[in-house]
Amino acid sequence: MNDSRLRIHSVLAALVLLLVSSFPAQADEGSDFLRELHEFRLNNFMALSNYYRYSATGDASAQGTIRELMGEATRNLQAVSESSANVLSSEQVASLRTEFNTFSQLMAQNVSDVTEIGYPDLRLVGEMANQAVKMSNVAQEVYTQARESSQTTIKPQVETARSASVLMAQMLSRYAARSYSPVTQTFQGASGLAPLDQQAQELDALISEFVASVGQGELQQTAVEIQTKWGFIKDSYINYNKQNVIFVIERYSRAILEEFNMAVTSLQNA
Repeated sequence: MNDSRLRIHSVLAALVLLLVSSFPAQADEGSDFLRELHEFRLNNFMALSNYYRYSATGDASAQGTIRELMGEATRNLQAVSESSANVLSSEQVASLRTEFNTFSQLMAQNVSDVTEIGYPDLRLVGEMANQAVKMSNVAQEVYTQARESSQTTIKPQVETARSASVLMAQMLSRYAARSYSPVTQTFQGASGLAPLDQQAQELDALISEFVASVGQGELQQTAVEIQTKWGFIKDSYINYNKQNVIFVIERYSRAILEEFNMAVTSLQNA
Protein backbone atom coordinates (compact mmCIF):
# COMPACT_ATOMS: atom_id res chain seq x y z
CA MET A 1 0.00 0.00 0.00
CA ASN A 2 2.81 2.36 0.96
CA ASP A 3 4.61 1.47 -2.29
CA SER A 4 1.52 2.38 -4.29
CA ARG A 5 1.27 5.73 -2.56
CA LEU A 6 4.93 6.39 -3.15
CA ARG A 7 4.54 5.61 -6.83
CA ILE A 8 1.53 7.95 -7.12
CA HIS A 9 3.42 10.71 -5.33
CA SER A 10 6.40 10.17 -7.59
CA VAL A 11 4.27 10.38 -10.73
CA LEU A 12 2.54 13.56 -9.49
CA ALA A 13 5.86 15.12 -8.57
CA ALA A 14 7.25 14.28 -12.02
CA LEU A 15 4.22 15.83 -13.72
CA VAL A 16 4.52 19.01 -11.65
CA LEU A 17 8.23 19.21 -12.42
CA LEU A 18 7.52 18.74 -16.12
CA LEU A 19 4.91 21.48 -16.14
CA VAL A 20 7.09 23.91 -14.21
CA SER A 21 10.11 23.24 -16.39
CA SER A 22 8.04 23.85 -19.53
CA PHE A 23 7.11 27.40 -18.49
CA PRO A 24 10.49 28.98 -19.35
CA ALA A 25 10.47 27.27 -22.75
CA GLN A 26 6.94 28.48 -23.45
CA ALA A 27 7.91 31.97 -22.33
CA ASP A 28 10.92 31.96 -24.65
CA GLU A 29 8.78 30.79 -27.56
CA GLY A 30 6.20 33.49 -26.90
CA SER A 31 8.89 36.16 -26.60
CA ASP A 32 10.54 35.06 -29.85
CA PHE A 33 7.16 35.05 -31.61
CA LEU A 34 6.42 38.62 -30.58
CA ARG A 35 9.93 39.75 -31.53
CA GLU A 36 9.67 38.26 -35.02
CA LEU A 37 6.24 39.82 -35.57
CA HIS A 38 7.51 43.21 -34.41
CA GLU A 39 10.56 43.04 -36.70
CA PHE A 40 8.30 41.98 -39.58
CA ARG A 41 6.43 45.28 -39.34
CA LEU A 42 9.61 47.33 -39.05
CA ASN A 43 11.32 45.67 -42.00
CA ASN A 44 8.37 46.27 -44.32
CA PHE A 45 8.10 49.98 -43.50
CA MET A 46 11.86 50.43 -43.84
CA ALA A 47 11.77 48.68 -47.23
CA LEU A 48 9.07 51.13 -48.29
CA SER A 49 11.19 54.10 -47.18
CA ASN A 50 14.12 52.83 -49.18
CA TYR A 51 11.89 52.31 -52.20
CA TYR A 52 10.97 55.99 -52.25
CA ARG A 53 14.65 56.89 -52.17
CA TYR A 54 15.42 54.40 -54.94
CA SER A 55 12.55 55.63 -57.12
CA ALA A 56 13.85 59.20 -56.97
CA THR A 57 17.60 58.65 -57.06
CA GLY A 58 18.23 55.24 -58.64
CA ASP A 59 20.69 54.62 -55.80
CA ALA A 60 21.93 51.03 -56.12
CA SER A 61 22.55 50.81 -52.37
CA ALA A 62 18.87 51.59 -51.75
CA GLN A 63 17.87 48.80 -54.11
CA GLY A 64 20.17 46.41 -52.25
CA THR A 65 18.71 47.49 -48.93
CA ILE A 66 15.18 46.87 -50.21
CA ARG A 67 16.17 43.35 -51.21
CA GLU A 68 17.77 42.72 -47.82
CA LEU A 69 14.83 44.08 -45.84
CA MET A 70 12.26 42.14 -47.84
CA GLY A 71 14.33 39.02 -47.29
CA GLU A 72 14.35 39.68 -43.56
CA ALA A 73 10.59 40.26 -43.55
CA THR A 74 10.13 36.94 -45.35
CA ARG A 75 12.27 35.22 -42.71
CA ASN A 76 10.29 36.93 -39.92
CA LEU A 77 7.02 35.70 -41.38
CA GLN A 78 8.36 32.19 -41.78
CA ALA A 79 9.45 32.17 -38.14
CA VAL A 80 5.99 33.37 -37.08
CA SER A 81 4.33 30.68 -39.21
CA GLU A 82 6.53 27.92 -37.75
CA SER A 83 6.42 29.12 -34.14
CA SER A 84 5.54 26.53 -31.53
CA ALA A 85 4.02 29.23 -29.33
CA ASN A 86 0.63 28.09 -30.70
CA VAL A 87 -0.84 31.59 -30.62
CA LEU A 88 -2.33 31.93 -34.10
CA SER A 89 -4.79 29.85 -36.05
CA SER A 90 -3.89 28.62 -39.52
CA GLU A 91 -6.39 31.14 -40.91
CA GLN A 92 -4.63 34.05 -39.21
CA VAL A 93 -1.24 32.93 -40.48
CA ALA A 94 -2.68 32.55 -43.98
CA SER A 95 -4.21 36.04 -43.80
CA LEU A 96 -0.92 37.64 -42.80
CA ARG A 97 0.93 35.71 -45.50
CA THR A 98 -1.59 36.80 -48.14
CA GLU A 99 -1.17 40.47 -47.21
CA PHE A 100 2.61 40.15 -47.32
CA ASN A 101 2.57 38.35 -50.67
CA THR A 102 0.54 41.21 -52.15
CA PHE A 103 2.95 43.76 -50.74
CA SER A 104 5.97 41.77 -51.98
CA GLN A 105 4.57 41.54 -55.49
CA LEU A 106 3.86 45.26 -55.60
CA MET A 107 7.34 46.02 -54.29
CA ALA A 108 8.95 43.77 -56.90
CA GLN A 109 6.93 45.35 -59.71
CA ASN A 110 7.64 48.91 -58.57
CA VAL A 111 11.36 48.27 -58.20
CA SER A 112 11.38 46.65 -61.64
CA ASP A 113 9.62 49.66 -63.18
CA VAL A 114 12.25 52.05 -61.84
CA THR A 115 15.08 49.74 -62.87
CA GLU A 116 13.78 48.94 -66.34
CA ILE A 117 12.04 52.10 -67.52
CA GLY A 118 13.47 54.69 -65.13
CA TYR A 119 10.32 55.87 -63.38
CA PRO A 120 7.50 54.40 -61.25
CA ASP A 121 3.86 53.73 -62.08
CA LEU A 122 2.24 56.09 -59.57
CA ARG A 123 -0.93 54.01 -59.36
CA LEU A 124 1.04 50.93 -58.33
CA VAL A 125 3.14 52.92 -55.88
CA GLY A 126 -0.05 54.20 -54.28
CA GLU A 127 -1.38 50.64 -54.05
CA MET A 128 1.85 49.51 -52.43
CA ALA A 129 1.72 52.31 -49.84
CA ASN A 130 -1.88 51.44 -48.94
CA GLN A 131 -1.01 47.76 -48.79
CA ALA A 132 1.86 48.45 -46.39
CA VAL A 133 -0.54 50.12 -43.98
CA LYS A 134 -3.17 47.40 -44.37
CA MET A 135 -0.59 44.69 -43.74
CA SER A 136 0.77 46.50 -40.68
CA ASN A 137 -2.74 46.81 -39.25
CA VAL A 138 -3.28 43.06 -39.64
CA ALA A 139 0.09 42.39 -38.01
CA GLN A 140 -0.78 44.74 -35.14
CA GLU A 141 -4.03 42.87 -34.49
CA VAL A 142 -2.12 39.60 -34.48
CA TYR A 143 0.58 41.03 -32.21
CA THR A 144 -2.00 42.30 -29.71
CA GLN A 145 -3.74 38.95 -29.62
CA ALA A 146 -0.44 37.11 -29.25
CA ARG A 147 0.69 39.37 -26.43
CA GLU A 148 -2.56 38.88 -24.54
CA SER A 149 -2.85 35.13 -25.08
CA SER A 150 0.77 34.00 -24.81
CA GLN A 151 2.33 33.05 -21.50
CA THR A 152 5.02 35.66 -21.96
CA THR A 153 5.14 38.64 -19.64
CA ILE A 154 6.38 41.62 -21.64
CA LYS A 155 7.85 44.53 -19.72
CA PRO A 156 5.90 47.76 -20.21
CA GLN A 157 9.09 49.53 -21.31
CA VAL A 158 9.56 46.97 -24.10
CA GLU A 159 6.02 47.56 -25.33
CA THR A 160 6.52 51.32 -25.25
CA ALA A 161 9.78 51.01 -27.20
CA ARG A 162 8.20 48.72 -29.79
CA SER A 163 5.17 50.97 -30.26
CA ALA A 164 7.48 53.94 -30.71
CA SER A 165 9.68 52.03 -33.17
CA VAL A 166 6.83 50.99 -35.43
CA LEU A 167 5.43 54.52 -35.38
CA MET A 168 8.88 55.96 -36.18
CA ALA A 169 9.31 53.56 -39.11
CA GLN A 170 5.86 54.37 -40.49
CA MET A 171 6.45 58.10 -40.12
CA LEU A 172 9.77 57.82 -41.94
CA SER A 173 7.98 56.07 -44.80
CA ARG A 174 5.47 58.89 -45.02
CA TYR A 175 8.16 61.54 -44.81
CA ALA A 176 10.13 59.82 -47.57
CA ALA A 177 6.97 59.71 -49.68
CA ARG A 178 6.58 63.45 -49.33
CA SER A 179 10.22 64.15 -50.06
CA TYR A 180 10.91 61.71 -52.88
CA SER A 181 7.63 60.86 -54.57
CA PRO A 182 4.77 62.74 -56.27
CA VAL A 183 2.38 60.07 -54.94
CA THR A 184 2.33 61.86 -51.58
CA GLN A 185 -1.39 62.43 -51.28
CA THR A 186 -2.20 58.78 -51.91
CA PHE A 187 0.05 57.65 -49.12
CA GLN A 188 -0.92 60.44 -46.73
CA GLY A 189 -4.52 59.29 -46.84
CA ALA A 190 -3.83 55.57 -46.74
CA SER A 191 -6.16 53.53 -44.54
CA GLY A 192 -7.33 56.50 -42.48
CA LEU A 193 -3.92 57.34 -41.03
CA ALA A 194 -3.68 60.30 -38.70
CA PRO A 195 -1.85 63.32 -40.17
CA LEU A 196 1.91 63.14 -39.88
CA ASP A 197 2.08 66.00 -37.38
CA GLN A 198 -0.36 64.16 -35.08
CA GLN A 199 1.71 61.00 -35.33
CA ALA A 200 4.79 63.04 -34.40
CA GLN A 201 3.03 64.29 -31.27
CA GLU A 202 2.10 60.70 -30.40
CA LEU A 203 5.70 59.59 -30.88
CA ASP A 204 6.92 62.48 -28.74
CA ALA A 205 4.68 61.26 -25.91
CA LEU A 206 5.90 57.64 -26.29
CA ILE A 207 9.54 58.73 -26.17
CA SER A 208 8.92 60.83 -23.06
CA GLU A 209 7.14 57.88 -21.46
CA PHE A 210 10.04 55.60 -22.30
CA VAL A 211 12.65 58.00 -20.88
CA ALA A 212 10.68 58.32 -17.65
CA SER A 213 10.26 54.56 -17.23
CA VAL A 214 13.75 53.12 -17.66
CA GLY A 215 15.45 54.28 -14.47
CA GLN A 216 19.17 54.96 -14.27
CA GLY A 217 22.36 53.55 -15.80
CA GLU A 218 23.24 52.75 -19.40
CA LEU A 219 19.62 52.24 -20.38
CA GLN A 220 18.74 55.72 -19.18
CA GLN A 221 21.63 57.09 -21.24
CA THR A 222 20.31 55.32 -24.34
CA ALA A 223 16.83 56.69 -23.69
CA VAL A 224 18.16 60.22 -23.36
CA GLU A 225 20.11 59.81 -26.62
CA ILE A 226 16.89 58.76 -28.33
CA GLN A 227 15.11 61.82 -26.95
CA THR A 228 17.97 64.10 -28.01
CA LYS A 229 18.01 62.78 -31.58
CA TRP A 230 14.24 63.05 -31.76
CA GLY A 231 14.55 66.66 -30.64
CA PHE A 232 16.62 67.42 -33.75
CA ILE A 233 13.99 66.17 -36.19
CA LYS A 234 10.66 66.51 -34.35
CA ASP A 235 9.83 69.91 -35.84
CA SER A 236 10.56 68.59 -39.34
CA TYR A 237 7.91 65.91 -38.87
CA ILE A 238 5.41 68.30 -37.30
CA ASN A 239 5.94 71.16 -39.76
CA TYR A 240 6.93 69.57 -43.06
CA ASN A 241 9.04 71.81 -45.27
CA LYS A 242 10.56 70.78 -48.59
CA GLN A 243 13.66 72.72 -47.61
CA ASN A 244 14.40 70.16 -44.91
CA VAL A 245 17.21 67.78 -45.82
CA ILE A 246 15.69 64.31 -46.16
CA PHE A 247 19.06 62.61 -45.65
CA VAL A 248 19.34 64.16 -42.19
CA ILE A 249 15.81 63.06 -41.28
CA GLU A 250 16.55 59.54 -42.51
CA ARG A 251 19.83 59.30 -40.63
CA TYR A 252 18.41 60.42 -37.30
CA SER A 253 15.27 58.30 -37.70
CA ARG A 254 17.34 55.18 -38.39
CA ALA A 255 19.59 55.96 -35.43
CA ILE A 256 16.54 56.23 -33.16
CA LEU A 257 15.31 52.84 -34.40
CA GLU A 258 18.71 51.26 -33.77
CA GLU A 259 18.86 52.67 -30.24
CA PHE A 260 15.33 51.49 -29.45
CA ASN A 261 16.40 48.02 -30.60
CA MET A 262 19.44 48.11 -28.33
CA ALA A 263 17.28 49.28 -25.42
CA VAL A 264 14.79 46.44 -25.92
CA THR A 265 17.63 43.90 -26.01
CA SER A 266 19.00 45.31 -22.75
CA LEU A 267 15.59 45.22 -21.12
CA GLN A 268 14.98 41.62 -22.14
CA ASN A 269 18.41 40.50 -20.92
CA ALA A 270 18.08 42.28 -17.58
